[in-house]
Parts: sequence; structure tokens; C-alpha cells
Amino acid sequence: MSLLEQFFAISLLVQIAHSIEELSTGFHKKWYVLKMPFWVFLAFEVVFESFWITVWLLQDFPSRPLLQAFFLAVMFANGIQHVVWAGNVKKYVPGLITAPVHIIVFLVFYFKAIF
Repeated sequence: MSLLEQFFAISLLVQIAHSIEELSTGFHKKWYVLKMPFWVFLAFEVVFESFWITVWLLQDFPSRPLLQAFFLAVMFANGIQHVVWAGNVKKYVPGLITAPVHIIVFLVFYFKAIF
């Protein structure tokens, strides 16, 4: 398993935990960009996670390495977004507990990959 595949798998597990945190703490009604019914957010999370699990499971998925790298970058941005959001409102926001883990996973991957 390549370094990219290892960190993609780790980040995918973190994202599943992150989604559970968001679903259980009301992200769907507190996000500053868009409020939505719980079922809409749940459906999004199921489709989103299913897609990335499929990328993880299928070795011959088209553009798999590119998608894995993209996922790591997007999860890094997601982590940053949660930390900035919490900093702006000066309190806990849904997803804040797991968001820093996304940042750490990306940074460890990045520095392992370039050194």
C-alpha cells in the first residue's frame, strides 16, 4: 500500500467519525452557509461516504490516485474551515472535535511525501 493510499484510508476513517460528530451535534441546522433538514444532510453524507469508500475499495477506479490526493486536500480545507468557524463564533461548532485530526493527517502526509 502506497503512502497516498495509507493516508487516504486514515483520512476516510477520520471523515466517517467527523460525519458522525456532525450528524449527532446538529451541523445541518447550524452551518453558516446553508441550513437544511436532517434527512438532506444524512443523504448527502451517505452518498459522499459511499463514493469515497468505493474509491478505497476498487483498485482500478478511474483516476484513483488523483481522487485520493484531492480527498486529502479537501479534508484539510474542511478541517481548517471548522477551526476558523469556531474561532469566529468563539464556541464549539459541530465537527470541531474531529476537524483538527483532518489537519494533522494532511500535514503528516504532506511532510512525509516531500521528505
